[in-house]
Amino acid sequence: MTANPAKILIDWGISETPFGNMLIARSPKGIAHLSFFETDEAASFQQLTHDWPTATLNRNDRFAAELSHQIFQSKSTTPLKLNLNGTEFQLQVWNALLEIPSGKTSTYSQLAKRIGKPKAARAVGNAVGQNRIAYLIPCHRVIREDGSLGGYRWGTTCKSKMLAWEK
Repeated sequence: MTANPAKILIDWGISETPFGNMLIARSPKGIAHLSFFETDEAASFQQLTHDWPTATLNRNDRFAAELSHQIFQSKSTTPLKLNLNGTEFQLQVWNALLEIPSGKTSTYSQLAKRIGKPKAARAVGNAVGQNRIAYLIPCHRVIREDGSLGGYRWGTTCKSKMLAWEK
């Protein structure tokens, strides 16, 4: 995981997934954004431009379709590189999310304990909510203490589908 460089070229595109449409973006260092949307890509694109304000953006739906296939359809075990833009705390939380096995869930408190900050469940929740690489950094695997799904930036229906698909 790397920080956001001053000037970078980012390819981005739109593709279908088992969970709806996605906007995905890739820099030379790895995937820099993955978000879902139902009908209007504008909010996802706005988030991309907000997170990477100095980047030159190049639309490439073919690459997006290829990545969608690799992520959601192929049985490839080749790890994908990620290019993250976040604070040290956010990176720590996102790394902890990567440790939650597919098909399993965790709570905000469990994540806080995992990173050595047992009283920081609320801050952990905020960092989880700032994740810009949906599914690959599995924020959908975090649930409330009472076992309910809680919120999800792309909707609880999408979150529920992801959790079911992983089991």
